[in-house]
Parts: sequence; structure tokens; C-alpha cells
Amino acid sequence: MIWLGSTFLLTLLIGMPIAFVLGFSALAYFVTTGQTNFLLVMPQRMLAGMDMFVLLAIPLFVLAGSIMDVGGLTRRLIGFANSIVGRFRGGLSLTAVWGCFLFGGVSGSAAADAAAIGTVMVPDMKRQGYDVDYSAALIAVSSLMAPLVPPSIAMILYGALSGTSIAQLLIAGLAPGILLATLLSVYAIIVARRRNYPTAPAQSLAEIVQGFWKAIPVLLLPVIIVVGIRGGIFTATEAAAIAAIYALLVATFLYRAMTWAFLKEAFISTAIITSAIYFLVAIANIAGFIFAMEQLPQQAVALLTGISDDPLVILLMVNIILLFMGMFLDTIGVLILTVPALMAIGSTLGLDPVHLGVMVVFNVLVGFVTPPVGLCLFVIAGVTGRPMERIAVAALPMIGIALIVLALITLFPQISLFLPELLGAR
Repeated sequence: MIWLGSTFLLTLLIGMPIAFVLGFSALAYFVTTGQTNFLLVMPQRMLAGMDMFVLLAIPLFVLAGSIMDVGGLTRRLIGFANSIVGRFRGGLSLTAVWGCFLFGGVSGSAAADAAAIGTVMVPDMKRQGYDVDYSAALIAVSSLMAPLVPPSIAMILYGALSGTSIAQLLIAGLAPGILLATLLSVYAIIVARRRNYPTAPAQSLAEIVQGFWKAIPVLLLPVIIVVGIRGGIFTATEAAAIAAIYALLVATFLYRAMTWAFLKEAFISTAIITSAIYFLVAIANIAGFIFAMEQLPQQAVALLTGISDDPLVILLMVNIILLFMGMFLDTIGVLILTVPALMAIGSTLGLDPVHLGVMVVFNVLVGFVTPPVGLCLFVIAGVTGRPMERIAVAALPMIGIALIVLALITLFPQISLFLPELLGAR
């Protein structure tokens, strides 16, 4: 285990991608412990890790998001959000928040959300006198809602790694996403009033209806996913296939924006994103194999329960550890490393696996807006051309809001569980 840990830390510190960090660490473990016979098993374990039906949902959901983006859905969603909230003080900031929420229901990716909404919204907000760093930070933190609402790639991965119902996870993430959007909206209104940000002209009911009508095809995508899964019409994986076909039909025949060049670009983008995720999942299966051999999940449970037997204290320690890891690793890396131990801890504490999944995924997402990794900070900095450090400072109050939501999710499981129970998904 010493060689495993030292190799892991060394390769991580020199900036090696997490997939190769795990791969080299596993190789060092087998060689230094004299268990070289397991090297023959590594390819089989990698293939077994990817050979899961539920993982088919990832490329199909990514493809659906790529295709829908071709149809100019970002402008349609922002136009609809602006028609409703634009009339209020700081309306553009509210449009950014709820635009991120709506776009998250299509992309399922925080980085895609930050890039798409940031590209459209930040120039408009700058022209109307908004502070650019504040605007960029607001969009970066708002993009955390994308992996919470269906289709969520992070939820699918957690479900695949833990054996938790993906359908329940997708539905359970909706309420925390809405809660985060609401609290960020309150903060945006307070900031707008203090800085006297402008309001947009109020739109008539006819204009609101027109904006809604244009956005309906996009808004229907997450509805189809949730209703289809809840109604037992199709599984989460089949829902992804339906979503991809629906996106292709809408972009081709309704928006008339699909060309062979755009379709090729969507397929290439999907292949690149999916191959990276699948490779991580393959390596994760080897890491899980080593964790099981060394009984690391059981050791983690013994360590935490040895410190305290209070479930709230243990959950607090788990959250702190995850937040720290999220500052240095991406979401997939943290999930790969922690899910086996977290499932053992959850079982010991009697936690609902769906509640635990939502808590863990949201916790890891906070790392998207915390340096030094902060993927969404890097994305929005690239879009706006502003220093990441300035954006990170402006994001601090909003990161605090995200931590409040995390605390509420942790302390009150019904925030996550009431929708699956209401819809009969449990």
C-alpha cells in the first residue's frame, strides 16, 4: 500500500491525468507486492468495467446535448428566461441563473453549461454595466445545476459505480437544483439592488408566450426523460436513446439547423467526451479491485466510526474530505476513488443510497468552482478573457450559497427524496 499511495501522490503532483495516475498506481501496486499475475487480469477488469448496459446512457445523452446545441437552443432558452425575469432589477443576472438551469436539462454537463451560457450572456451583461468578474462567477456557480437535473452524467456514473437506481438519482437531483437556483436568484437580486443594475423592458404576455413556444421543443427533452422513466415506458439507458433521436428530429425538421457538417461535429465531440469517461471507468474497475483486496472501504468505515459514532459528525467529516478532494481532482476522479468507501459508510449509518448519491455528487460539483482545478472557472475564464483568480474571488459568496445547499441536503434527506417518493419512483 505504501507504493500505491506514493505512486499516486507523485504522479498526481506532476500533473498527470487522473486516469493515468490510477493506472500507474495500480501497476506499481501489483509489481511491488509481487502479484504480477494480476497484470494479466488488468485488461479483463478494464473491459468488465466498461461492459455495463447503464453506461450506454452517457454517449447517447452527450450526443443529444450536442445535437440540440446545433439548433441554437441556447438563445431560445435565454430568450424564454429573459421574457419572464428580465423585467426585475438585475434581470440579466436572473436570466443567467435560470438559463443555466434550463440548459442543464439538455447538456447534463457543468462545463458545457458554463461555456454555452457564458458565451452568450457575459457580453450582454457587460454592455449593460454589469461587473464582468461578477457575471462570470455567477454563471460558473449556476452551471453546477447542470449535473443535478436530468440528464446528469455525474448521476449516471455514480449509479453505475454504486449500483444505485439511476432513475431515482436523476429525479432526486431536481429539488436541490431548484433550491440552488432560487438562492442564487435571491443573491443576484440583492447584488443588483446594491449596485443599481438595470432592468429590461417588461415583455407582454404575447411575447412571453412566443418565447415559451420557441423553447418548448428544448424544454420537453428533460420532461420526456423524467416522465418516460417514471412511467416505466423505458429505462434510463433507453431514455438516452430516445433523447438522442428526439434531438436529431427537432434539430433537423423543426429548427432546420442540422447539416452533415454539424452532425459530424456532434459525433466527433461525443466520441471524444465519451472515450475519456469510459477510459476512466475502465481504470476505476482496477482501482476498485485493489481497494477490495486491501479492504480499504472497511478501513475507512472503521477509521471514521472510531473518531465518532454520531452520524452527523461522520457525514460532516465525509463532506470535508470530499470538498478537499474536489479542489484537486475532477468529479469522475473523486467518484472513482471514494464510491466504494462511501457505500460502506452509508450502509453502516443506514443512509438512503439515493440521498447519499445526491449529497456526494453535489459535494464533488462544488470543486468545479474552487481552485486549483475548478473546471468551470477555467472554462468561464477562457470565455471572458478574465483572470481566473479574479473570477474565483467574485464567486466566494456564491460558493458559500452552494455550501449552504450542501448542508441542507445533508441534514434534510427529504429535500432529495420527496420527488422520487411523490412520483412513485421508489
